[in-house]
Amino acid sequence: MIAFAFHSSARVGIAAAAIALAGCSGAGAADTAADTAATPGQIDTLPLERGYYVRTDDTCATASGATTALLRREGLFWGGSFCRFAGIEQTGPTTFRVQQACGDHHGAPEPTPAEWVITDRTSFSLRDSEGWEHAARLCAQQDMPVHFRDTDIAELIR
Repeated sequence: MIAFAFHSSARVGIAAAAIALAGCSGAGAADTAADTAATPGQIDTLPLERGYYVRTDDTCATASGATTALLRREGLFWGGSFCRFAGIEQTGPTTFRVQQACGDHHGAPEPTPAEWVITDRTSFSLRDSEGWEHAARLCAQQDMPVHFRDTDIAELIR
């Protein structure tokens, strides 16, 4: 080994310099913890505000049951169907693989994967395992048609 060619005091000096450089560069236990926190993996909830999400090809003021979904902690719900989240894995800074069981209210389907892209806390796009794509953004309840404004969703989106 090359290290054996150095005098023992030189090895100590090199080790001390390496430790000092690590301290100056910010490397160390704090960075290891930060790197671990930034590492993709399982998470409990998607980083989105909960509430009404309207398709990007519609406006908040003209939203309908066909273009609006309610994002709750446990999933995305439309008037007659839903996608319940069975597992969420962050795969990149803005990408997530969501195991979701989607169907109507007449059974419990098996979860299938969907790829979500979330660039901020109020909009997303997704593509499910069958190729269905959806993009939506959060709408303030007071900016929506009356039947959405008059519905109390506070308990549903906690």
